[in-house]
Amino acid sequence: MCSRTVIIGMDEPYVQGILQRAFGKYSPLIKVQAADDNANDLSDLLMHWREYETIDWTSVHRSSTIFSNAYCFRKGLIRKAQMAFNIKMYTAKHPTSILCTHVPETWIFELDDVEYLDEALMECFEVEQGMQANTGVSDSRLRQQFILKPSLTARGAGIYVFDTRERLQELLENEFASDDEDDDGDDDGDDDGDDDSGGLAQGQAVSQIREWVIQRYINRPLLLPAHQNRKFHIRVYVLAFGDLSIYVYRHMLALFAPRPYAEATNLDDQTAHLTNTCLQTHSSTFVESSAVSLFWSLDLPKPKLDRIFDQICQILGETFAAVSSESTSFQTWANCMEQFGFDFLVDEECNAMLLEANAYPDFKQTGEELKFVVEGFMEASVAMAAKEFLLKDCVTEDIEKSADNACRDLVEVFTHKNKRQW
Repeated sequence: MCSRTVIIGMDEPYVQGILQRAFGKYSPLIKVQAADDNANDLSDLLMHWREYETIDWTSVHRSSTIFSNAYCFRKGLIRKAQMAFNIKMYTAKHPTSILCTHVPETWIFELDDVEYLDEALMECFEVEQGMQANTGVSDSRLRQQFILKPSLTARGAGIYVFDTRERLQELLENEFASDDEDDDGDDDGDDDGDDDSGGLAQGQAVSQIREWVIQRYINRPLLLPAHQNRKFHIRVYVLAFGDLSIYVYRHMLALFAPRPYAEATNLDDQTAHLTNTCLQTHSSTFVESSAVSLFWSLDLPKPKLDRIFDQICQILGETFAAVSSESTSFQTWANCMEQFGFDFLVDEECNAMLLEANAYPDFKQTGEELKFVVEGFMEASVAMAAKEFLLKDCVTEDIEKSADNACRDLVEVFTHKNKRQW
């Protein structure tokens, strides 16, 4: 009997437990060992499923038979500025790509000090022109609005909406002032956060990030009366596998802002503009069932839901075509796989717009009521790993049947082997 060991070491107990149960379905062929257990004989170790920083990248790189739940180099996807650059390069070569019309206009914005704001805006003069054009325009729906995002952060950190030069400068001054306060405190010294982990380096403040993106703000989002006309975004779980196939998990989520968007006359009101669930969970008024819903249960006709899903699949296929063609910032190894969380906004014309990609997505924001979505995605991912990696040389008919059943809701949208897209 073949026997394989998987080391699981996820910081979030919500995810750790789901993974252990998913792998347990393949016991005793696959043995699970927690990362903090005392290691015994690991001669049959075959896979690391751990936090990015704790993966033994040396063994993964040197051995084609040691597998990993993450790619080592993928900043071209998970850093907002680099993904924007890769998409820009791709659309220049493919002017009919869906990415030309289904990604908000995006500018890379670099600033070392607010004193140099004029020079920085020269690199994205359309933003400056848009703010100037707002003079005398009182209707917020007619004003050109923009959203500022740090290139590296996630979970809604450091995100602001603005439509005037004065407001942008005020936001940046506050960020840099916060940075000065951090410098007066602890100084860890030499970590510039330049890694592929998908987030800020440990102990690093949002304000220490000098690379941002500015996106044209979608100020006419799709609003649903059944959800009190609150703004929402769609969270899509994606599995990238080997070198390189992309699968979209069909069961997507809709994450809602806590307050109606119709009341969002104040751009500072994050409760109406930002839909990140992690920004809401600490509120005493947070209600999980109101914040998170199933995409396929939204109060929309089935043809519109299908159209949005088809757009998302096509967008994701071409996004991976774009980033995987830039080997300096995205490298695929045949013995790696990774789960990503992509965020989409739907405008009032039911067009899906790609916002960003997240490595190691915050699965816990799904909550308890819809936990089965995360469980299904994990089971599908583990089944793919078992069938194609861990048990490939000893797959039985029963294992193959069980794995195929677990993967039934994975929709392939891209494969690197023949560049086939959705």
